[in-house]
Amino acid sequence: MKYFAKSIGIALLLFLSSVAFADQYQATITKITDGDTICVETSGQRVKLRLLGIDTPEKYPGEKMDRDIRRCNTTYDKMHRLGLMATRHAATMLHKGDEITVQTFGKGYYGRTLSFVILADGSNYNEKEVGDGYACVYKYRGHKSRELSVSEFKKLLGLMTQARNQRKGLWGIEPQVMECLCE
Repeated sequence: MKYFAKSIGIALLLFLSSVAFADQYQATITKITDGDTICVETSGQRVKLRLLGIDTPEKYPGEKMDRDIRRCNTTYDKMHRLGLMATRHAATMLHKGDEITVQTFGKGYYGRTLSFVILADGSNYNEKEVGDGYACVYKYRGHKSRELSVSEFKKLLGLMTQARNQRKGLWGIEPQVMECLCE
């Protein structure tokens, strides 16, 4: 029984360590794709980052935008406008040429590096985008993604609730669509 408990403890420790960020490095922003995806350069390599724990409305046509439009009973024009607004808000904090700190958590479904972006002032961009009302907390099939810690997930949910209650950002423009996107 002791061996079993020790094995479980070791397995749990290995799992929790895989949830912690794998790497941290300095990078230069080269492109802001949208509110939850940016490109950076580090050590001469270009890296596409999917910002962990957040999901902004889509600005580009595609399967995800089509699904969101149908599910939220809205129009392409509204969804596109919200996606553009989330990207513009990102561009108020992220600028081409800025030096940032990237904390990585592995690769996502499309091969992008899952990351937190730490701004020069030490603040977490991912948290700011949610707290300012321009992003939902990303959920995978209704649950937090495995890469995101429980404490960070709860923090992001709290920031999203505050933004919703205060009608900040997109919550003040299209609350029904945001409610649907963020459920």
